[in-house]
Parts: sequence; structure tokens; C-alpha cells
Amino acid sequence: LARIDQKDLQSMLKWMADEESRHRNWFIEQKKRHIIEIDEKNLKQMVPGVLQDMMGEKTLSLDDIDFSRLENITDLLHTFVGFEKDTIMFYEMLEMFIEENSVVKGLDLIIEEEKKHVEKLEEMIDSFS
Repeated sequence: LARIDQKDLQSMLKWMADEESRHRNWFIEQKKRHIIEIDEKNLKQMVPGVLQDMMGEKTLSLDDIDFSRLENITDLLHTFVGFEKDTIMFYEMLEMFIEENSVVKGLDLIIEEEKKHVEKLEEMIDSFS
């Protein structure tokens, strides 16, 4: 395989950042559209704890990554693959709490896009090997 240059890497990471921004906007829109009813207040308080128990130590935050310890582009790409896979796992668990079909379909689309991110990152990793 041909080696990937810095421009290709920058282009791919920008594409992923744009996708993640679009995903964020989708979640913001869902929050605006779907107000939790008063009788669901206990569920709203319980869900974060349940999800935390299911996710374990995974924080889904890039703030927890010490980028200074990454020695090369491959390490960076592996870090992103792990982050994307954790995000997919979180979204799949989140689906268990969603009843509205249109929201589940939207989340399924996002999960598929996240899986494509993993594929592209793994292709880049393979090109460096």
C-alpha cells in the first residue's frame, strides 16, 4: 500500500471532526425535541449511574489522553480507534434506554458512521505498517 502523507492524515482527521460535530448537533437537537416528563425524573437520575457502571473506567474524553506519550502517528491512530470503539459501545448501550423509533434510527446511523471511522483509521494504520 502507498504510504499516507501528512496531507491525507489532516484531510481524514478534518473529515472525522466534521462528522463528530454533526453527531454533536444531532444530540443537541434530540435534547431540544424530547423533554423528559416529570414522572420520568427518577429515570433521568438513574441512567447516568447505570451507564457509568456499564462503561467501567472508560470516560469517552480525549482530555484523559496524555498526547505527549504518543511516539508516532500510528500511536495516535490507535488511540483514536480505541476512542471510536468506546463511543460505539456507549451508543449501543444508550439505545437500550430509547423508546422512540426515529431516535433509535438516528442513533443507528451515527453508530454506522462511527464504525466507518474505525475502518478508515485502521486502513491508515495498515498503510503505515
